[in-house]
Amino acid sequence: MATKSDALRLVLEGLGNVGGIRASAIISVDGLPMVSLMPQDVDPNNFAAMLASMVGAAETALKSLGSKNILDRVVAESKDVRVIAVKAGEDTILTIMIDPNTNYGLVLLEAKKASDEIAKIMKGQ
Repeated sequence: MATKSDALRLVLEGLGNVGGIRASAIISVDGLPMVSLMPQDVDPNNFAAMLASMVGAAETALKSLGSKNILDRVVAESKDVRVIAVKAGEDTILTIMIDPNTNYGLVLLEAKKASDEIAKIMKGQ
């Protein structure tokens, strides 16, 4: 029987089949890496901590603006990379690093599917 970690890794490996995705990770909202398919030059602990901080800050900002909805995603862009953080249930965040010229709509669609699957796995369903 597959463990949660194995099931989560399969979700990330499936995302790897989408063109333009360079790397992906599943992290806790507390900033701890759970499963990672990141380049070797990226420290997964540092990456997870920074992304969780970014998501937390965005949630705080939205709440201060009166939003009553749950954060969907946070995007950070530069000329050479785009990082997308998508909530995947209450305690988990899916992060995806893509090339900036990648079909953004397709990646968001696949990220939504993957985040829903991650949420199910984390609930034990």
